[in-house]
Amino acid sequence: MVFIRDGEVAVPGEPLCIQEEFSPGDNTSLDSQGRVIAKVLGIASYDKSTRTVSVKPMKAVQPFKVGGQVIAQVRSIQDKIAVVTILSAGGRALKHPRTAIIIPRKGMKEGMKDVVGVGDLVIAQVATQFMGVIGLSIWRPGLGVVLGVCDKCSSILSKAKMELICLKCGEKHKRKIVPFYGNMERIASMLEVMPG
Repeated sequence: MVFIRDGEVAVPGEPLCIQEEFSPGDNTSLDSQGRVIAKVLGIASYDKSTRTVSVKPMKAVQPFKVGGQVIAQVRSIQDKIAVVTILSAGGRALKHPRTAIIIPRKGMKEGMKDVVGVGDLVIAQVATQFMGVIGLSIWRPGLGVVLGVCDKCSSILSKAKMELICLKCGEKHKRKIVPFYGNMERIASMLEVMPG
């Protein structure tokens, strides 16, 4: 049997060596056949002085710290929540966007459709992380829709006094917007988009 060599990538469950060669170290364990196997995706590391093998985990997916800000696009809206795709976290564009939900604020009377729309770009704060589900909040000042999309014709909405209006079809929309709504330079810088 060919085992993973020092410095090579190991996947969970992959045999690294037999127990007689090296003892299990960090992120490894013994299987029923006496082989040391990887428990995480990472780089195999064989320590000849201690005769242990360990796996150094690969960099984790972009961490979403509670309190951190993200840019997300609204995918669907239910009564009191919105499902979004996180595009940017901590000021950096994500290589692999993540799904999250915008959670309702305490005592929320209006529906989520009166706050955000499908296709809107929002700036939100990570409020919760539980069992892989990321909960976002847009309720503090400075959070909310940075660029809205018309529910009727999918055009970009323009800010007119205290409301958003579609210049193409004339439809008016309710949204919770940020003070810099529609500022394309600021939005591009938050998404790390370079002008083309």
